[in-house]
Amino acid sequence: MFSKFLNKRLERFFVKLYESWYENYKGLTKNPRWLLMRKTARFKIIRSLVRYFFRDRVKSYFTINTSNSYFADIDVDKVINNLQSQGLYLGINLPESVVQEIVEFAKATPCYGNRQPEFGFFHHQKEYIETQLGKRFVVANYFNTALLCPAIKKLQNDPKLLAIAARYLNAQPVHLGNDMWWSFAGDLKYHQKSKAAQLFHYDLDDYHFLKFFFYLTDVDEQSGSHVCVCGSHNNKKMSHLWQRNGEREQDIIDYYGLKSLISICGKAGFGFAEDPLCFHKGITPTHRDRLILQIEFATTDYRMQNDFQEADLLKCLQ
Repeated sequence: MFSKFLNKRLERFFVKLYESWYENYKGLTKNPRWLLMRKTARFKIIRSLVRYFFRDRVKSYFTINTSNSYFADIDVDKVINNLQSQGLYLGINLPESVVQEIVEFAKATPCYGNRQPEFGFFHHQKEYIETQLGKRFVVANYFNTALLCPAIKKLQNDPKLLAIAARYLNAQPVHLGNDMWWSFAGDLKYHQKSKAAQLFHYDLDDYHFLKFFFYLTDVDEQSGSHVCVCGSHNNKKMSHLWQRNGEREQDIIDYYGLKSLISICGKAGFGFAEDPLCFHKGITPTHRDRLILQIEFATTDYRMQNDFQEADLLKCLQ
């Protein structure tokens, strides 16, 4: 029993050590400015100072015409109030025709196992490809979604989403990128859950940023529901400012309270907006694979969050 406990602690330690090392390596070799943001944006006072000193960059974004939107009935003021207080707003839902178009695109387009461009396959081929390679895929992402799927391109330019992002960020919103991925059903080890964003964490993609999520399959608590710790974007204890990944659920409950944990379920098309400075995670699917689309806006694009990939690097397995 003690040996099992010790092994889990060691696994947690080495996973966190590797993730810290990899973040530093990626930042120093690809974008030191991005790395500086990652080190400082976790502190609320730094975010406030950045907002203050760059306030002159704010443009006239309140004139966005929202009439030609998929979400005409959404009240922007209500969304903003919820985001500011809770970090979450539920019910920004896609029309059924848009869901169908994106799902058809997903079925007809290769996804890439464990986010690796050399492991391309169609979703229905997953088990066959895993058998052929002797390798298990935890997730599979799509690349170049806006270039290949007109519905996603239109969605990232939706005027109501832009208006919400502009109001919440208090700046002209910059589209950072999209991410669409499958989370596959099955039991996972700690390091697999960490890589698949299935442990509590918060994101650091900019000093101020916002994400919209849309379920493209029906989602319940056995098929990958998203969990958000409401209010945690405004209130973190000191240890959480320094360590943002892999927090144990009981530690989260002890500090933020059980009522702050919202498990988000919904039919295909159900959408929500989230400030990803809130602690959040995807529950590991056990009964059915989950397909989800994420669209992200911020104030600065560090060229680190998009799903663009050179076509000649993408390899589809047979």
